[in-house]
Amino acid sequence: MKRISLPVFLVSALALAASPLTGCTGNRGGKKEEAAAAGPAAAGGGLVTMDQVDDSLTSKITGERFRVTYNDKDQVKGATDPLVTIVEFSDFQCPFCSKFTDMLNELIKDPAYANDVRVVFKQYPLPMHKDAAMGSEAALAAGEQGKFWEMHDILFKNQKAMTRADVEKYAEELKLDMAKFKATLDAKTFQAQVNEDMALGKKFGVRGTPSFFINGKWQRGAPRTIDGLKKLVDEEKAAAEQLIKDGSKRSEVYARIMKAAKDERKEPPPENKPKVGEPDPAANYAVPVDGRPAFGPADALVTVIEFSDFQCPFCNRVTPTLKQIKEKYPNDVRVVFRQLPLGFHDRARPAAKASLAAAQQGKFWEMHDLLFANQKALTDADFEGYARQIAGLNFDQWKKDLADPKLEQMIKEDEQTAQKFGSNGTPAFYVNGRHLSGAQPFEAFQKLIDEEKVKAEKFLAEKKPAKDKLYEEMIKGFETELKVPPPPPPADFKRREVATKNLAGKGNLKNPKITVVECSDFDCPFCKRGADTVAQIVKEYGDKVAVYFRNYPLPMHKMAEPAHRAGIAAQNQGKFWEMHDLLFADKTKRSDEDFKAYAQQLGLDLVKFERDYNDAATAQRVKDDMAECGKMEVRGAPGFLINGRLMSGAQPIDRFKAVFEEELNGGFEATQKKEKEAAAKGGAPAKAPAPTPAPAPAPAK
Repeated sequence: MKRISLPVFLVSALALAASPLTGCTGNRGGKKEEAAAAGPAAAGGGLVTMDQVDDSLTSKITGERFRVTYNDKDQVKGATDPLVTIVEFSDFQCPFCSKFTDMLNELIKDPAYANDVRVVFKQYPLPMHKDAAMGSEAALAAGEQGKFWEMHDILFKNQKAMTRADVEKYAEELKLDMAKFKATLDAKTFQAQVNEDMALGKKFGVRGTPSFFINGKWQRGAPRTIDGLKKLVDEEKAAAEQLIKDGSKRSEVYARIMKAAKDERKEPPPENKPKVGEPDPAANYAVPVDGRPAFGPADALVTVIEFSDFQCPFCNRVTPTLKQIKEKYPNDVRVVFRQLPLGFHDRARPAAKASLAAAQQGKFWEMHDLLFANQKALTDADFEGYARQIAGLNFDQWKKDLADPKLEQMIKEDEQTAQKFGSNGTPAFYVNGRHLSGAQPFEAFQKLIDEEKVKAEKFLAEKKPAKDKLYEEMIKGFETELKVPPPPPPADFKRREVATKNLAGKGNLKNPKITVVECSDFDCPFCKRGADTVAQIVKEYGDKVAVYFRNYPLPMHKMAEPAHRAGIAAQNQGKFWEMHDLLFADKTKRSDEDFKAYAQQLGLDLVKFERDYNDAATAQRVKDDMAECGKMEVRGAPGFLINGRLMSGAQPIDRFKAVFEEELNGGFEATQKKEKEAAAKGGAPAKAPAPTPAPAPAPAK
């Protein structure tokens, strides 16, 4: 009877983005004695193949399960004879995968699960993580020398350092045969295996990481807590034990489940209906050109309007596709560029102005290409350097145009136009008004262009407009705006009793009219933006406002909790806000030595700082703050309680101001009262335009 001897089955899926195998023998995770250290499954035992079991118990296996199998090329760890097999699809540069890996390690080390759970690791490097594929091949190359899991652990601990030079350094640390390791990478020996893993994952619905299958049941994303994972395992363990009672041998459990599992996963067809607040891909929207920079003939049959951001990597990624469109349709397509600098890209707006200043001399596309080619070099000095490189550009005139307020007005008009038609992210395209979102491949554009070209030819033949006015005439019959529901209120309409005792505070702490309690995480980029906005608020509203800080380190940010303990230790010496600013300024400095250096920089008593930093009471205070934030219904970072009203996320300052002004004028209660009175009189009070809604907060990567 053929058996397998393997380590773990890991599967990862984060909402973004394999060939079934039947199992055989071998363990490429290392030598037997090394495997024994990694877990009992690696040292011996295995899995019976599907061919070696009958169908007698198939009817006993319930739930939707998929045939996610593994073979001697895969890396496994955990139980020798498992009741539960977890197959993980993972990406070494995905922070959520790192968190899930820690959770899995904790699970298989728990005596209650050590003999029952096996983990299998499948490679699923995402395109957005530029060095993840190198990490996958390096881990497998290390596995060839019996060091897969050691390399696995190093890669997850160094997610931002995964270049060829980095992985070679890690291989040297593991004392691998470097000539063999380098030759394996040079030959791309394991690229085919990585591709097989990804193909298997895609076949069964994996689109991102982490995704995992537990005894063939698909789970998207990592559970929030180890208890959530244990609950899933307990359910599958009970089902496996029942299968044994019904007549299965323990060694046959996974083979029988796979025998009953589906060989493919059919996703339901996507609905044609657009999501609320998003453009309908079947509709044509009257997005104007407004004299913005363009390439292609003015009398083109198809006009593609692009909303883009010079600091957005996805916008850069689609640039070759646009060049391909230009080559394929030299006489039929015009591409128009409109600006949509996103708020979290701090140099996108200045870059937009630099490009528009060049456009005043007919040199937009030259500057456009330089900006996208140098996305990490967008300082004012860089812009000047690019301007000097462009042949025929008068530098002094460019500098003068750069200071012209009309450029800022043009950008604002572009932003308003994008918002009007439902585009809140970049890149966004309108192909004769048909919406296309993201860095789509050439084929997606080609399909729409060809469809719209036929329609434009028909319009031209029937209506006979001047050819250079074709687009302007066509859009007269297009949708003039996106119909969307009113935006949600900036803050909710609920008052909570919010405690501030012992919290670090600033502003008017004696008699403020507005009290803000911020639940924040020092390693969250959205929290940094929120902190900057709060600083503006305090400056603008002066003694009307008090701001307090609660510690809310997210579990996904492994070094956030120590940073918060450093903040509390500094607070104990009256220097919280100074430490707060240092911690937000550089997320890479998170060692104990870094914190001590900050304390020394702030002139703190280092003995007391270290004692407080390591005090169990400090760690408990962080936990208490997190619990209090949860009690106040904060579900992500940052969360702001404004006079007890919850505002979630790093909202623009205008949304803060809207809530502040309402609070200074009696709060939402007064607003609702006025609306009721107006309704009773048969009218409605005049309302200011609702502020632009901000996206919900997302975990930082």
